[in-house]
Amino acid sequence: MAKFLNYRNISFTIENERYYASEISLSAQASTSAVILNDGTLLNYAPEGAVVGSLSVNFYLTGSFPSYLNITGTSESAITARFANVLITGLYPKSVNFSVEPFQPISISTDFDWYGNVSVQSFDENTDDQKANIPVPDYFANGYKSYINKKDLEGVDNVVQFSYSASCERPAFFNVEDKIPFRVAKLNKNVSCELSSNELGDLLSITGKNAVCDIVLKDLYGTTLNTFAVSGVLNSQSYKVSEGQYLLASAKIDQVVVEKKTLI
Repeated sequence: MAKFLNYRNISFTIENERYYASEISLSAQASTSAVILNDGTLLNYAPEGAVVGSLSVNFYLTGSFPSYLNITGTSESAITARFANVLITGLYPKSVNFSVEPFQPISISTDFDWYGNVSVQSFDENTDDQKANIPVPDYFANGYKSYINKKDLEGVDNVVQFSYSASCERPAFFNVEDKIPFRVAKLNKNVSCELSSNELGDLLSITGKNAVCDIVLKDLYGTTLNTFAVSGVLNSQSYKVSEGQYLLASAKIDQVVVEKKTLI
């Protein structure tokens, strides 16, 4: 990587599907500790775990939300991505979030863990042929048509902004002699929805308020791209006003996603 690479000439794909990313961040972290002998001398720095990579991507949704980015689903399978013409394997999604505001394009943020080797010295811009064959999307998710279904949100009136977040933990399991895990599990799945409204109804009680809603993402032409269901408890409310502004109320809905176990 002997030169500065231009953002406009770098492509990003997941499972061979192109993503129109506004920002991409790739990093790696080694876990080491000092081995100190009883005479106080330093023997060496020893590894305490595998090298774990982190990948964060902000992208515009130009089609249906892909199933392999479903954080609350049961699939634990690794996926692959290609960034700056370098293949990244052993990629595991662990969080997705986005915010919806009036008339604004919707940018989806996704975080991944990854294991393996990435040839960072091979990062390169697209070739002239690749640049010439980049398709231009016809549509993307936008706040103009997207909405939150508030029929089961007691007391909530006009919603002026809302956001969605889903996350899980991805613990890795290794064979003794391996550097790549044989399994990266999904644990402790959580979903949350935050919204701002002119009214939230009665103050919540000690048990919160049961809350069910659907978030529907649509493009500018009204085509539904994906629906995100939230069924949890509204457990926080706040009210804020500043000079020259109107009073707005904010609330947060939290959901713990559980899986039914089959007893044999």
